[in-house]
Amino acid sequence: MNDDRFGRPLRAAVAALLLLPAGYGLAQAPEAGSATPADNIADFFSQVGDQIYEDCIFELSQEQLEVQHALIEAYIKQGAGSALARQLAVKQIQPPKLSDRCEQIRRLPKTAPPNAVAAPPAKKPKLEVAAPKTAPATVAATVPLADRKVLPQWDCGPGIDYVTIHHKGYERKLTGGEICNPFDDIVRRVPDAVKSFRLGYTIKTGRLFVIADNPQADGKTIAWAISGRDVCRNNPDPDCLAARSIGPLPPGEYSFASDKDNRVSWGPRTKRMVSGVYLTKLWNRDQFNAAQTAAILARSNIAIHVRLKGEMSEACVGLEPNGWAYVSSLIKDGRATGMSVYIDEPYPQIAEAAPVVKTSSFSLSSLFK
Repeated sequence: MNDDRFGRPLRAAVAALLLLPAGYGLAQAPEAGSATPADNIADFFSQVGDQIYEDCIFELSQEQLEVQHALIEAYIKQGAGSALARQLAVKQIQPPKLSDRCEQIRRLPKTAPPNAVAAPPAKKPKLEVAAPKTAPATVAATVPLADRKVLPQWDCGPGIDYVTIHHKGYERKLTGGEICNPFDDIVRRVPDAVKSFRLGYTIKTGRLFVIADNPQADGKTIAWAISGRDVCRNNPDPDCLAARSIGPLPPGEYSFASDKDNRVSWGPRTKRMVSGVYLTKLWNRDQFNAAQTAAILARSNIAIHVRLKGEMSEACVGLEPNGWAYVSSLIKDGRATGMSVYIDEPYPQIAEAAPVVKTSSFSLSSLFK
């Protein structure tokens, strides 16, 4: 989003807020027929509230809090002292660095104007790690997944130090607080001449690409994204596809919200902007038995959103920050009209190898310094 579009009205809103008399409540009703600074601020926020918060993530997600606590336990088991374990976990799992514009929003008074889009509280991480709001739900591994291992391409490579945490009944290897082999945040822009197209996604590789009538753009890569967590990360095994909150999104045709203005909106649970996607046609039915098909069709709450450090994905398509910023703009602007999800790569001759980050600077020896 261009800062110039909202910078001037945002500065005006901030200035108006600062000029309000001490103790003035923005929810206070004005006299009939009068227009107060609070009215103007409320109108401003009601018009651009969703947009000014779109890349402002002020606090850790629930999953990051759970990962942070699990990291502390893992470091202590490795021999680190309690204080050092907390220092490492806090340093490694943090909200993204805020832009100047987001810092302006963070410093706004806590009282929100009427009808404003509610912002998540702006808190910087402290040494004392905040506990998750609720204890992490233990999701016992279902029998079909009990003996599964992470696919080799997503496992930590040789020579990489990592610690193993347990999250919702599954093991997860983390190196420096990050999952092993994340995707590099590479983005390839869709040519401006391609006004309308569908997004394509390949479960096995994580590649997000263009589906268009234009032969010069059809099949070309946009970015790479994770879908599914732990043993089911980008794993199209039928049992994974049938596993709610664990497996990747199922293959098939997806639509966006019918209301264009709500195709990218605030997700209170994820504490970030998301784009919901809705399965309209399931593909590859011949590969699923009746129980798997029923479980796949019962899945919901699938979206496209940014993936933050340490997180994986509950069926959603989790993009790196730059990838999410660009893909969400394609959805919001109406250029991307839907999404088709494939098990295998439909464009093998032009698909590049996934840009996997295999290195890590994390060292277990640092725990004992």
